[in-house]
Amino acid sequence: MIHKTILPWFEDGIAIVGFFIIVGIFFSPTIFQGKLPVPSDSLVGLYHPWRDLYKDTNPRGIPFKNFLITDPVRQQIPWRKIAIDQWKEGKIPLWNSYNFSGFPILANIQAAALYPLNILFLIFPFIDAWTMLIMLQPLLAGLFMYWYLRSLALRSVASLLGAIAWSFSGFNIAWLTWGTMGHVALWLPLALLAIDKSWYFILVFSLVSQFFAGHAQISFYFILVIIAYAVMRKRAGFRLIVLLGLVALLTSVQWIPFLDWVRQSSRVIDGAGWHKEGWFIPWVHLVQFVAPDFFGNPTTLNYWGQWNYGEFVGYVGVLPLVFALGAILSGRNIVRLFWIGMGAVALLFALPTPISVLPFILKVPILSSLQPTRLLFIVDFSLAVLAAFGCQAWLESSKKGRWVWVIALVGVTLAILWGVSIVGSLEVSTRNLVFPTLLFLIAVALLIIYRRMHRGNVLAWGFVGLVAVDLLRFGWKFTPFTPREYFFPETKVLSFLKEQPQPFRIISLDKRILPPNTASYFGIESIEGYDPIISSRYEELMAAIARGVPDINPPFGFNRIVTLESLHVPLLPLLGARYVLSLTDLPQQYLVKVFEEGETRVYEDSRAVPRAYIVERPIISFGKVETMNTLYRLKDFRREAVVEGDVSILTVPMRGDESVSLIRYESNRLEIDTSLSVPRLLVVSNAYHPGWRASVDGKTTMIYRTNYAFQGIVVPAGTHKVVFSYSL
Repeated sequence: MIHKTILPWFEDGIAIVGFFIIVGIFFSPTIFQGKLPVPSDSLVGLYHPWRDLYKDTNPRGIPFKNFLITDPVRQQIPWRKIAIDQWKEGKIPLWNSYNFSGFPILANIQAAALYPLNILFLIFPFIDAWTMLIMLQPLLAGLFMYWYLRSLALRSVASLLGAIAWSFSGFNIAWLTWGTMGHVALWLPLALLAIDKSWYFILVFSLVSQFFAGHAQISFYFILVIIAYAVMRKRAGFRLIVLLGLVALLTSVQWIPFLDWVRQSSRVIDGAGWHKEGWFIPWVHLVQFVAPDFFGNPTTLNYWGQWNYGEFVGYVGVLPLVFALGAILSGRNIVRLFWIGMGAVALLFALPTPISVLPFILKVPILSSLQPTRLLFIVDFSLAVLAAFGCQAWLESSKKGRWVWVIALVGVTLAILWGVSIVGSLEVSTRNLVFPTLLFLIAVALLIIYRRMHRGNVLAWGFVGLVAVDLLRFGWKFTPFTPREYFFPETKVLSFLKEQPQPFRIISLDKRILPPNTASYFGIESIEGYDPIISSRYEELMAAIARGVPDINPPFGFNRIVTLESLHVPLLPLLGARYVLSLTDLPQQYLVKVFEEGETRVYEDSRAVPRAYIVERPIISFGKVETMNTLYRLKDFRREAVVEGDVSILTVPMRGDESVSLIRYESNRLEIDTSLSVPRLLVVSNAYHPGWRASVDGKTTMIYRTNYAFQGIVVPAGTHKVVFSYSL
């Protein structure tokens, strides 16, 4: 028999080993088959030129599991790759030259350029480091949650149950492959533990790490929870203020550029969107807490619920839900009451209630730009904590009569759902109620058997097994595990573009070719991009180009994905898109087909302006409207440019011996040699941003906003060395 003083350590060891095994089982396709928890099957299955790569073996395209989660391969992975590549070059990631004709990467929080766990990318190849990053998400989330719950004097079995419910909850599974939101959330239990134990260094490290992990909205909720918890624990004094101030100081290297970039952006999220379907969690979708796939599932292509499955699924398991509801009726422990309140408030603001719409009606800063469905982060965390408390209460209480009402509530809910699905002939719902109902019946049987036994320690661990089976099945159904070779494979078209002299940009005339941001993984620049935060100037320029008239008035119609699908627009050459990608033959005389792979054609556009060039006629303009109207009157973009500022340069025809040579081009630095007969305006077709600096022979000179969204400087006559550099 194990001595009583050793028993807790022994049980902790069993619990931790058991949790590692559960996480290992979930990632068994990765561990044993080499498959990656990355939705790259959607990349190669939906888009060219990857469809061309597999056209012989899969003429109808590679099958893909979950069309809903394409963002990781269109945003998070390319952005992280840009940041990591710059770290490996010995540079601080500051500027992304690959999307939107350039924008600040450090200001893009979702790129997670400063996240401490990025150390993985400096040790391992990117593909392996990204896989480890995803695998660490549920692992660290569960371990931190386990130790937090244990610190609350909960049994190891109850703590493990809560850890599993949190790690594989609907919120964490829905956002698992993003590698950002879950990494913000996983630090919460460690920060809570640090507050309880007065571990100030751990608290600061957790708060800094969660901010750098890559999602501002979840980080904002995180901070609110931490402050509320510290107040509840009576630790919200001067010391906490100092610690939060230290965290703000340490993270200022990112949030200051972020706020500055937001200021220059046309929007964070369109606040008017709160009227749209799915902005809040629809009331009927609360059934997903009991039956997550009542409305179907995107992986089986039978989802018939409102808007987005991933935004509404807060499932934590059938048995954890029973325990969480039971915890509400079990005692008056202050921590339990806190999480009851926290979960209730979060759910209140996530649902379309009279209170939840107030921030949008009143246009409260920050809150009015945040989609409230993400509050499922707090709801699921609260439910997981309460599930552990409820499990503990069931194990220890001899009076379980009140639990009958909880079990009856869940049972009646399932019965009503069965009735609705049968009467309404909802085949998908009926089919997807079978497993939750079976789990509920097994859970009730286990609870009854445990109640009738005097010693049920082994059976108590059976609760954990049931929860693991439930949530692993739920997670596997939603999460794709894809062959390693699908992870951004290089095709002939991509190889051709990589071999061309830099710098240049591309444009795709079909949304099925190289979706925005993906070309950046291969070091290829594009005029397009996909990001909720876009320079207002660049978005206005792209809108005016797309419309073919000098109209810069919103709405622009891009919805965070900025693309152009036509060459018949006057201002397109200004963007410097030398190569045009198309799925059809293009007859324009200014285009020359230079490569072809499968259905993907690559044309060279002779109209595109160089990255750096001089003009003989600068036109002074003031204000956006005047500038855009003037741009549309230009006849030759290589000889004329519109400058917003007082530039005193005479119009003198260019001579043949004048030259501009781009001798060095990096993400945040350009070096240009000029030889001019008279002072000229040097135009650089990189996006204008206040962080750029320019010098002529080492002497700082002013950068003017040129051609609405680009850069220009005055270079004197003679031979000079011009340097453009970007810094904070």
